[in-house]
Amino acid sequence: MHRARLIFQDGAERTVEVEPGQTVLEGALAVDLPVRYDCCTGSCGSCVVQCVDGQAVVDLTGKVPVNADELVAGMRPACLTRLNSDASFALPYPLDPAPSEPSKHSAQIVELRRGAPSVALLTLKVDRPEDLMFQSGQYIRLAAPGVGEARAYSIASTTNELPLIELMIRLVPDGRMSRWVQEIAKVGDRVRLQAPLGSFGLDDRASRHVFVAGGTGLAPVLSMIRSLRGKNQPALLCFGCTRREELFYEAELAELVSSMPELEVRIAVMEGADGNLRSGTAVSLLEKEDFDAETACYLCGPPPMVDAARKALTSHGVAATAIRAERFQPGG
Repeated sequence: MHRARLIFQDGAERTVEVEPGQTVLEGALAVDLPVRYDCCTGSCGSCVVQCVDGQAVVDLTGKVPVNADELVAGMRPACLTRLNSDASFALPYPLDPAPSEPSKHSAQIVELRRGAPSVALLTLKVDRPEDLMFQSGQYIRLAAPGVGEARAYSIASTTNELPLIELMIRLVPDGRMSRWVQEIAKVGDRVRLQAPLGSFGLDDRASRHVFVAGGTGLAPVLSMIRSLRGKNQPALLCFGCTRREELFYEAELAELVSSMPELEVRIAVMEGADGNLRSGTAVSLLEKEDFDAETACYLCGPPPMVDAARKALTSHGVAATAIRAERFQPGG
């Protein structure tokens, strides 16, 4: 038997015993530690932690939510990691305050509008907001009538807006949730959801924050940016969409900048740039001068964008441990 020392973002530590054959996640759950996870199969990335010492072996036979560079940097999905020695792991969230335990909730649609031809903006009113405390960056699983499998969507709002939660839904051809949003859903309809889920969130040890978002990947970083209001920490958002007509949330971002002087927003589109828009991708908006030793970086968007952003940040000298990414594949 080996021991796993879990070091939370706020400095709190807990040590658990991991039986032979057990994963680190299984060892933590056996003693009811408030660690974050979702799928338990390596698909979602919610349980990714950083091994800082010891021998932690990852099962690479199936899907693994970290790339080769992250593995070298010690990033490990706890649900696929077993121990060959005692080991220590850094977790990307604090022990306290902790979000609510994931549970089922009911909600009502109070607003549904089109942000762009391929983006729907959905606002829900949760029935029991006192039972839902989430961290900016987390997501929900939304179950709509007749859709079947629930879909994961990041929350764009903060806990200050509860009982309302805002979602950004990417509309895809032939997607069952997309079809429900466009053809069936209406204000007043009721839905079910499971929340909160995920470990994507702010590094509260950083003094500067850089966000890179593509399309509806804007949602979780928007929640994090909103949670920085009043903290006087400089932040940069680089946001990109494919075409000018697919760009959304421009007016809302402008309002946010006017209320947060410490926030800078850069926007790019790959086709049809005009006015203050730059031509290119969200990644192309990054500059070497945007980073210092106290900067934390956050990535969310299509997987190719996240990979390109990670490479760009590395080329600018940003350490792998200072980069956080939402790892879910977009759903339909």
